[in-house]
Amino acid sequence: MHRFFIGEAALKSAQPGTTLSLPANFAHQVRDVLRIAVGEQIVLFDNSDDELLCTVTQSNRGNVEVLFDERRPGKPEPRTNIILCQGLLKSARFELILEKGTEMGVSSFVPTLCRRSTSGLEEAGPKKIERWQRIIQEASEQCGRAHVPALQKIRSLSDVLKELPADALALMPWEEEHALSLYTTLHAARAAADKGTAALPHTVVIIIGPEGGLTPEEATLAIQHGVKVVTLGTRILRAETAALLTVANVIYELDA
Repeated sequence: MHRFFIGEAALKSAQPGTTLSLPANFAHQVRDVLRIAVGEQIVLFDNSDDELLCTVTQSNRGNVEVLFDERRPGKPEPRTNIILCQGLLKSARFELILEKGTEMGVSSFVPTLCRRSTSGLEEAGPKKIERWQRIIQEASEQCGRAHVPALQKIRSLSDVLKELPADALALMPWEEEHALSLYTTLHAARAAADKGTAALPHTVVIIIGPEGGLTPEEATLAIQHGVKVVTLGTRILRAETAALLTVANVIYELDA
């Protein structure tokens, strides 16, 4: 069943049995792209934890209308609030991270400007930001999430480090780290929570470098701000691989 994100709290006052007219862009998608016929059902959601089951009742060039059949709880979000601070990459790789990170459960994306970020990526124009937001939204629709992850403004790594939530577990995978592993760090957090000696982290900040990697100075600065710099193993991974591997491990270890 096709799902559509209508906008923040756009459906809050809707009641079962009422008829809704879809905005023009969604009407076009329903009518012309997906060719959803009258009588078929779709799902609308608006970041309110609920989703609306609707039946298409009218579809023509002027309008697409749906009958609101049922309000039901959406799929719950991961317990762990994952903030992915991704060093800016070339478009295709960065967009892959947005799409797959959304599917995996990332709560918020922070495009991050690092020392070795590709030149020219410091300023993302309105069209690029709109494209990034659309990728996140479409991935949310596809994977069944009831919430669309936030896309924050581009920040420098130094600003990201200054703004770390006080109670967050902050992780920075780095190819030059060889002692502290991601597994050891996450396993220790889980074990402490299981023993009752510490609370399971509610927020995890993941900081991933750009194609050229992070510099020793950036790793040192991160440590000074309480970030745990970790190794992902002996292989040198692409930035997008490192990002998704780390997200997957955080979900596996802390969200059970």
